[in-house]
Amino acid sequence: MWNNVHISWEEAWRDHLDHCKIDPGFPSFNDYCLENNFPVTVLSSGLYPLLEKIMFNFLGEKSKNIKIICNNAVIKDRTWKIVWRDDSVYGNDKSKTLIEAREAAPKDTIFIFCGDGVSDISAARHADVLFARKGRDLEIYCQRENIPFIPFDTFEEIEQVTRNLVEGKSIVERSETGFCKIIDV
Repeated sequence: MWNNVHISWEEAWRDHLDHCKIDPGFPSFNDYCLENNFPVTVLSSGLYPLLEKIMFNFLGEKSKNIKIICNNAVIKDRTWKIVWRDDSVYGNDKSKTLIEAREAAPKDTIFIFCGDGVSDISAARHADVLFARKGRDLEIYCQRENIPFIPFDTFEEIEQVTRNLVEGKSIVERSETGFCKIIDV
């Protein structure tokens, strides 16, 4: 696929990528996480130079507090060489990152994962709280596999669930299967 990309970085931004938008609720969610010292990590099968610039366009300097774990690219003239993170089908097996993070984190850390597509499926079984964008592949997969998840349209919903957990209005309850659900108290 990437062998067919023959445009410069400047052309890519001018003609295509400058029109990219992030979820309208993400800036507020990110601010809330920053205020509470919650790390935000973007796990993506996308390309680092693109994601870094898109995040900076929408968040400015605050984007530098977000860790981006994804594939990389070397862009020279009109050639894009992709540097895959691993040899998985999407070049970045997100479940590996969650497993590594969990091993390094305190035992009481709650891992919240938000996704929408097929590249998020491997991570679905490794989150404590899983958000799946409504109507997208991850939601369909979770329904079929009976994986508990919270459907969402925007990050405003994710922020509210996070706030409720922090404020003690909700708790995370882990089932015997290892999956968690949010219980209002």
